[in-house]
Amino acid sequence: MLRPFPAFSAVALALFAAGCGGGGSSSGGGVVVVPTPTPTSTATPAPSPSPSASPLPTSWAGVAGYYDVQPDIAGCRAGTLKSAVKDEFLARLNDIRARHGLAPVVYSGDEDVQQAESSLMMAANVALSHTPPTSWRCYTSGGAAGAGASNLIGGWGTGLGFDSEDDLLAGWLREGGTASLGHRRWILHPFLRKTSYGRVSALLPDGRRATTASMRVFSFVSAGPAPSIVPPFVGFPQGDYPSRYFALTDYLSFSVVPSATNNGADRSVDFSAATVTVQGPSGTLPVTNITRDNDGYGIANNIQWRVTGLIANTSYTVTIAGVRSAPQASYSYNFRIVP
Repeated sequence: MLRPFPAFSAVALALFAAGCGGGGSSSGGGVVVVPTPTPTSTATPAPSPSPSASPLPTSWAGVAGYYDVQPDIAGCRAGTLKSAVKDEFLARLNDIRARHGLAPVVYSGDEDVQQAESSLMMAANVALSHTPPTSWRCYTSGGAAGAGASNLIGGWGTGLGFDSEDDLLAGWLREGGTASLGHRRWILHPFLRKTSYGRVSALLPDGRRATTASMRVFSFVSAGPAPSIVPPFVGFPQGDYPSRYFALTDYLSFSVVPSATNNGADRSVDFSAATVTVQGPSGTLPVTNITRDNDGYGIANNIQWRVTGLIANTSYTVTIAGVRSAPQASYSYNFRIVP
């Protein structure tokens, strides 16, 4: 069975990852995230056009426009998101997946109540947890089920800025620059077939702002039609990649997808002897902080690293060599970070 995901937490005024069970807050506000080619060819998928500008509100002054029924944290009411919010989340998610040559996912409304109640519990308790205790304010069994099956993110504070669905997805992808990449790996899982989404943006009883969100992923890799496209690997970043999803000091990552039909085949890949080379216009760049695992956070296998000296609007070639128990021993692909 695939393992769930780490938690993602944030403080200050920016998204960042904090590892399992992480959480945080500050008087100023902040966001927290919790978890869950042909041989040696260059794979640079052509991303689909980015979604058009969202018609949704972009500030706390318009937050009421996010809901058909407003959330009330003090009264333990999760509210009801407008369909436009869920549509926006799905469009942004599928645009990200297209950049990696991944099939789009569909939206499942059956879990909406659980996702909303999960987000409500995180906001009400100013914490994130995949296993919320029954003693938590606004606890429901449905919300706990949602929390245990989702990427989680949240933030609270008097100065908390307003985050769009794209901002929250960026937080999960970037993981706050940390080495815990479970959220990214779930978002980019080749066999993820559907998702459900809940979000609570409202005032806490003490007057602070809170935004929390839950993206359903666990068990959704086998539900629904088989993906129409399964690439041989997933690199991050890959192709022309927007800077909002990747900072030049963030971790890069790579996973092999050995089979287009067997989701479990990804566990066999062995990076123990693998090397990582990043080549730019001026030569090879220093690669540091290399780690490997087969933990099963989303895609089971993963190798990740940092690169010193990356520059925006510059093309780089990544080569992963010495891969064992995979269709190829070596993989190469390109990326460029663009505005």
